[in-house]
Amino acid sequence: MIEQETIRRVLDAADIVDVVKEFVTLRKAGVNYKGLCPFHQEKTPSFVVSPSKQLCKCFSCGKGGNVVHFLMEIE
Repeated sequence: MIEQETIRRVLDAADIVDVVKEFVTLRKAGVNYKGLCPFHQEKTPSFVVSPSKQLCKCFSCGKGGNVVHFLMEIE
């Protein structure tokens, strides 16, 4: 099992916007970013990334979380 300290260091070092941009085309929407959800087919962007909270969420399918959750789901 991975130690909590290691997880904390990864979360502190990884910027969720930079990571998600590797998989999703994001556009600035106010203080957040929006894009098409990578977890289901959609035509209207419902996937939101919050740089201030370091979280992402699809408001259509409900998937999201921190950068680790995103990478676990996408990979």
